[in-house]
Amino acid sequence: MTRAEKMAIRAKRVAARDARMKARDAKNPAKAVKSAGNAVSTTVSDAIDAKNTAIAVIQPTTTTTTTKYIELPDLSNRTVNIEICIHCFRYQRRLSWMLSSILQQTGDVPNILVNISHTDDDGTPTTGEVCDFFRAKGLNIKETKVTMEEVPNRAIARNKQATETTADFILFSDSDIVYDPLFFDDLQKKLKTELKDIKVVMGADRHSLQDKFCIDYFSNDQKIYPCVIETVSEVVKTWPVKRTTGKDTVAGYFQLINTTILREICGGLVTGKAKDYWRNTKGDRSLRIRVGGRYGIKNTCGLYHLNHDRLGPDIQR
Repeated sequence: MTRAEKMAIRAKRVAARDARMKARDAKNPAKAVKSAGNAVSTTVSDAIDAKNTAIAVIQPTTTTTTTKYIELPDLSNRTVNIEICIHCFRYQRRLSWMLSSILQQTGDVPNILVNISHTDDDGTPTTGEVCDFFRAKGLNIKETKVTMEEVPNRAIARNKQATETTADFILFSDSDIVYDPLFFDDLQKKLKTELKDIKVVMGADRHSLQDKFCIDYFSNDQKIYPCVIETVSEVVKTWPVKRTTGKDTVAGYFQLINTTILREICGGLVTGKAKDYWRNTKGDRSLRIRVGGRYGIKNTCGLYHLNHDRLGPDIQR
């Protein structure tokens, strides 16, 4: 059985289950269905990790709750609102490539808000200067500020972004992704049709570009940043590919979720995990578990990951 056939079977099962739940609630409104996970509320407090760096710890308080069948908004007759949430520390060059690809989207483009979490002082140029530059070029950019103590813990930034969103969908993404010009046109079409009833976290296939080529390219790059990379998708399409994958869907580079589900099941929070550091990220898996699973999107248009060195966060990329 192919992956596409397995995904189709899963989608039918989820739809059938939701139909049964809806019918049961309609018959007996007083009976609530137990949620897939407990609602988690968090408070953020500063703590010092003497062994490593200063961190902000997320302390979960768990309470049992119930919820009825969740009805998703009908998006078929309007433009979809998507908030792309990016956490950036010393990735300003690759971020410029990513924002160039969002700026160059064509077709029936959804309403896109780019939410970038960062510190004030994180290299040359700063992430804030990159935000200002692309905002002047026409992108709708919101900045979520975190401290130098908080920045290693991506969970803090993502929780801040998630609780403040008013979009239909929130897309958590790495800061070194390049999208095909029709990527979001195609995604919006899917969200109105084949993906309209998906209630778990959705992930997308990607072209993972060769590490050494990308590292060497940016090490030798003489561009003055921030800058717009013209026809950026066409440029990266010529770069060597390490692998094309769909098996690792819903990894950090692409996690898409309906915000109605995020609010109703997760209390608007991505994770209650205390530690979500660099390569030891726990929030991605936490979100998948709390909403009940994941669903892989078969891309029509490309998604390209500009791979980087793994030598730590202090190297500006």
